[in-house]
Amino acid sequence: MSERKQQILTTAADILQHKSFAAFSYQDLADRLGIRKASIHHHFKSKGDLGIELLKFFQARGDAKLTETIAAADSPGAALRMIFSIGEKALFEGENEVCPSSAFEVDASDLSPTMIDRLRQLTASFQQRLATLLDAARTDGEVTFLGDGNDQAAMLVSTLQGARIAEPIMGREHFRSVLRQLTRSLGL
Repeated sequence: MSERKQQILTTAADILQHKSFAAFSYQDLADRLGIRKASIHHHFKSKGDLGIELLKFFQARGDAKLTETIAAADSPGAALRMIFSIGEKALFEGENEVCPSSAFEVDASDLSPTMIDRLRQLTASFQQRLATLLDAARTDGEVTFLGDGNDQAAMLVSTLQGARIAEPIMGREHFRSVLRQLTRSLGL
């Protein structure tokens, strides 16, 4: 990938921490990068093409961060605590790494079927890795929950996404209370 293409992706990813996918434009990117829109079109023929590449970018970045976090943890339960902590810090300390898929999900009715499929893959990949971690933590006696690890992971992801979406209206303490309750419900 060329340096310019990487720069466009990184800048678009940053913009998506503040606007939904539908709400930002090539002009926003061009203004931020100090380039012409034609330069962006050279690398991404359409906004849909950029969206697909952004979703791939987010998945690769998220997979790497998750792998690093799990490797650094002493146990599956410790890895879960670290993942929750990373999410909280990203939202409240400006690390911009909380659920970038939400920037797309709020505009789902405007996304192409290809983008919807890619977004589904991103979410499913994270949920599967989280389910595996939850099952391992339960086997080790570090967490408790009813039902299947896949269902628990789906509930956790959906609850945290909803809490993040509600945070601008309900406030930071609302998100923190949801996170505290999720960790308590797991016995963490």
